[in-house]
Amino acid sequence: MSPLDESFAAPDSISNLATAQDYCVFQVRKFDFDRYLTVIAAPKEIRMALFSLFAFNLEVAKTREVVSEPMLGRIRLQWWREAIEGIYQGNPRQHEVISALQETLNHHSLSRYLFDEMIDGREFDLEEREPKDIDELISYADTTSGKLFSLVGEVTGSNPDFAKLLGTSRALIGLMRSISFHKIQGRSYLPGIPVTDHHSQHAFSAYQNVLAKAAEILPDRSDMNDPVLNITRWMAQYDLNRLLKKTSEDFEKPAKFNAWRRYRIICACLTGR
Repeated sequence: MSPLDESFAAPDSISNLATAQDYCVFQVRKFDFDRYLTVIAAPKEIRMALFSLFAFNLEVAKTREVVSEPMLGRIRLQWWREAIEGIYQGNPRQHEVISALQETLNHHSLSRYLFDEMIDGREFDLEEREPKDIDELISYADTTSGKLFSLVGEVTGSNPDFAKLLGTSRALIGLMRSISFHKIQGRSYLPGIPVTDHHSQHAFSAYQNVLAKAAEILPDRSDMNDPVLNITRWMAQYDLNRLLKKTSEDFEKPAKFNAWRRYRIICACLTGR
């Protein structure tokens, strides 16, 4: 039977939803294992909602890596804008992540503007330049990861300010952790430092400034009963401490966070500390 013939068959909505959710779980487990572990620590009834959010984040975050030119990236981001609009208007597009998000919105009241701002934030990835200053980098971290964790907070029922600040700080730390990965792609997220100048003392100073700002933004440990946010904060603090130990000689080298780090994360997930 051809795909056209199959489209006329009555859809098995339960099977399709299960397939969509399995896709989200697989994507997060394969490409964002830290967040996969935090979801596993969450109450069972909200796990699929969190998987759908993190899978959506992966889809828009990988835009630059899967297109050959910026215009195609903008077209791809526009597709996701319209796809999100379709969910809220009751006319969802056919995509595993969209199907999973639709189910999430059936059970949780999520702010649409947060999705839109996450997509808008990814426009910067398509520009062939570094952030002009620390404020622009923070804005990027806020509109991407900050807004993502605002959505997470809406699912878990946690303090929205804590969630947003945590997501923003986590993004800054993650960007400094990934300097070598971005450099291979010809990209720099060091404010005011082009990728060709990564070996300079100015680059190391910019790196230190970003980490200092991440530490300033990172909220104090929450007393909320929210394992997702609390464990994410634990990860952020752990990585921040490791990155702060780097010197001007090795700050742009890949961070060697080994099996011990994963073991510590799993322990944190199990104990909530």
